[in-house]
Amino acid sequence: MSLRTKESFTEKLLARLTDLEPMFTMSPGAAAELFGFNPQRAGWRAVRYRREKEQRERKRIAKAFENLCKADYITVVKGKRGEYQVSPKGWLKFAMSYAKHFKASAATKKQGGFLIVFDIPEQHRQFRDVFRRVLYSLGFSQFQRSVFYTSDHKAFEFAARIIVNCELEDRAKLVFADKIV
Repeated sequence: MSLRTKESFTEKLLARLTDLEPMFTMSPGAAAELFGFNPQRAGWRAVRYRREKEQRERKRIAKAFENLCKADYITVVKGKRGEYQVSPKGWLKFAMSYAKHFKASAATKKQGGFLIVFDIPEQHRQFRDVFRRVLYSLGFSQFQRSVFYTSDHKAFEFAARIIVNCELEDRAKLVFADKIV
């Protein structure tokens, strides 16, 4: 026989809850002091969160850059260390995805028009076909197989940038036309 008297579970629970009652009735300042709230610790947490967010962003950008290099949209500049440029394939991909912005800008149309005349050889047939699709998506209309027309100045400037960056200056001519008969 034990000399110890057993206390019921409900009595133990009520005793614990009565010990907690002062915490629910105290002021916020007293509770912060009791639980050890440290405003400096909150600042440290914010700094750590910001640093981790920046690290995640850097990793995400590095992975995206690596994917662009693998897809051959970006190439290393020859003879230079650590410098990159957008490849012709990258410019065409950019143009295809950016073309929807030119279709929406009807306010930039001027009187007259712009022609692009190009002659890309058969050995670069795939590039030539993609270039035609880019011109179509920019809103150009086709006069002949290698002659395209637009009255949108922004679309023409963008196509000119593609020609320069893909090194097609000797194979494509840009014409400013007042009137096409």
